[in-house]
Amino acid sequence: MKHGIAMLPPAPDTYAHWCRLSEEAGFDVIWVPDSQSLYRELYVSCAICAANTSRVLLGPNVTNPLTRHPATAASAIATVDEFSGGRALFGIATGDSAVLNLGLNPSRVDEVRDYVLAMRGMLEEGAATYRGKPCALSWHKKRVPLYIAAEGPRTIRLAGEIADGVTIGCGLTPEVVADSLTWLEEGARKSGRKVDDLDVWWLAKVNVREDGEQAREEIRMALAASAHHAFRFTLEGKRVPDELRSAVETLKKEYAFHEHEMVDKQTNAELVDRLGLREYLLDRFAIAGDAAECVKRVRELEATGVGALRIAAHVHDKPAFIRAWGREIISRTNQPQRTTS
Repeated sequence: MKHGIAMLPPAPDTYAHWCRLSEEAGFDVIWVPDSQSLYRELYVSCAICAANTSRVLLGPNVTNPLTRHPATAASAIATVDEFSGGRALFGIATGDSAVLNLGLNPSRVDEVRDYVLAMRGMLEEGAATYRGKPCALSWHKKRVPLYIAAEGPRTIRLAGEIADGVTIGCGLTPEVVADSLTWLEEGARKSGRKVDDLDVWWLAKVNVREDGEQAREEIRMALAASAHHAFRFTLEGKRVPDELRSAVETLKKEYAFHEHEMVDKQTNAELVDRLGLREYLLDRFAIAGDAAECVKRVRELEATGVGALRIAAHVHDKPAFIRAWGREIISRTNQPQRTTS
């Protein structure tokens, strides 16, 4: 199992410390969120991460087509790639808190397609057309892997068709994983590829503590974020139980996106409990509990075809969490499971 971590960028010195700890803990990737109204600036944070690590891959997970023109983003990620010694990745999606906090609507799937193709053209060939107009990047001609974050069939198929990798956020239950892999295969087939040709990551809201119940309690607001994001456009085809559809619709309407994934805010955490969704969302989106519970869950996910976890570390004590996840989970799941005869 590969492990990548996303941490909301705080003050630069603190973020540098977290990045060093994450590399020491054994994480493979450090993903950097992009939400200008809530967190520190994306590409400055990428540079901080690059300057304080030497092994991990790093980059946006995710930016969006609305707040950054692809020519600007291409130049930024190319600079990060140059500065980091070729360790950059680039992740994009339709947009959530970054655009909602500006009073904008998320992008359409076809707009994500156009953006990714423009990025690829500029990064690899130095030029592209975007929305009918030329754009260029004259000084960089090197492939930077492009990832799409996706929660539904159309976007997952798009990732399979045109991206180098995907972060799937539909959930972690066996049925949802199977659906997601089917959609990904359908998209990959359109461009003559297979799922194995893509770098596939699965979004998980996680926490590990000695007290498993406290670990689950702490990430309630992150569970709300996953539900809001995965179900915001439609519930159709998303395998939401009939008896919970009304509660999920209410969560979508009342979700406080100005507190998106902020661990020190309680509005969204309280919303999860008020609607009686905690257990369902834990089962669908989370790996949380004591060390034994988390390792067991990771092993179960491996059996369904999950091979890489993009974890969201929305907890109060980040250094303690990073060390614990490395010591208790990464060290026990990044090697094939031993069997006895």
